[in-house]
Amino acid sequence: MDEKWELYYDAMELLEEGEIKRAEKLLKEAIKLDPDFVAGYVGLVEVYEIQEKEKLVAKYVNLAWEKTLKKFPKWPPVGKISWGSVNDRQYFRAICDKAILHHRKEEKEEAEKLYRLLLKLNPNDNQGIRYLLAALFRGLTPEDVDMMIEEGNRKQDWSELENLLIEENKKHRFWKYEDDEEIENIEGDA
Repeated sequence: MDEKWELYYDAMELLEEGEIKRAEKLLKEAIKLDPDFVAGYVGLVEVYEIQEKEKLVAKYVNLAWEKTLKKFPKWPPVGKISWGSVNDRQYFRAICDKAILHHRKEEKEEAEKLYRLLLKLNPNDNQGIRYLLAALFRGLTPEDVDMMIEEGNRKQDWSELENLLIEENKKHRFWKYEDDEEIENIEGDA
């Protein structure tokens, strides 16, 4: 494995352990090795999110975004990236972070465009973008979604989040379930 990736993964482990400063240092080392290493910038976004340093979050979201655009000068990168490629996930995360930044600033059109792009790029939605988009339409924040997920995890019941998705999807048609039975089963549980 490439040294920058080793530093990134070590930093992510340190973040989980609460070693924020050490994680930050490793991510900065990874960026020194490769100034276009998007995962390093995305990792720093996480570091500064934890520390609630909004200006640094925005700075590194924008840097990751710029590096992503540099990597894919023909935009959008439909057909060029895949969630199945571990190396490509850094770009999905950078796009998501940019969408969330727009969402938080109530720049709804820009956030919606990026959320919809992510759903197009990754129709299986391994990131949970469908919930963020539903929240955007409902006037909720990304933090509201995080709280709903945490509550669902605590109770082992995600019906509040799923109902939000179903209700907003009926209005805005952004998420396609594998089959209609899945929706009926969820609606029946509500």
